[in-house]
Amino acid sequence: MNADCQGIVVRQTKTLKNRRMILLITDAYGKISAGASASERGKGKSALALRPFTLGRYRLSRKGAYVNIVEGETIHSYYGFASDYDKFIEASLLLEWTGKIMPEDMPSPEIFKLLSECLELMDARKRAFRTLTVSYMVQVLKLSGLWPESQNFKSDELLSGLDFDIVNALAYLSENPLNTMKNLALDDGRADVLKRIVMRYAEWHLDVGNLKSDKV
Repeated sequence: MNADCQGIVVRQTKTLKNRRMILLITDAYGKISAGASASERGKGKSALALRPFTLGRYRLSRKGAYVNIVEGETIHSYYGFASDYDKFIEASLLLEWTGKIMPEDMPSPEIFKLLSECLELMDARKRAFRTLTVSYMVQVLKLSGLWPESQNFKSDELLSGLDFDIVNALAYLSENPLNTMKNLALDDGRADVLKRIVMRYAEWHLDVGNLKSDKV
């Protein structure tokens, strides 16, 4: 069976005989691990589409549980994130965190759309990247039905007892769409506190912890 989709490359892992395993977050099929023959060091369109931080179009071939990337075409590459350390760290965390929370082969076009939007906003941003990270995480948890309504924070085991300003900030992030964060820039100290709270919340509910990108 052949299928077409859009996807975002989370990571690429080298295997035997110059093969690659590509972890994709796709619009139609959710998270997929797929094999590919082309190396990311190649110059062809398919090779370029296998790089992490790439949004692309992919033709997939499925045989049983095995998925292979037949063809790939880059829509947009965010590979330039590597030239900005802070942006690279936050974007890496976004991809790894998303890859951890999503189960295999479970479509979630809403999360794919959010991730695409967040990478685009981050690409255009010069500073305060962590603001987008924490906003994205809150929106994903909200989509997943795990994030409580603002009025219920006090009754939540992990959110009760927080500082009034922190509660207000979390409420704002949960009640406003990601695209409204385009011009919002929390200071890094405040954004880091919020991120730690949200990541702890995700770890508690989804067992998402021990992220490599969060230790750099």
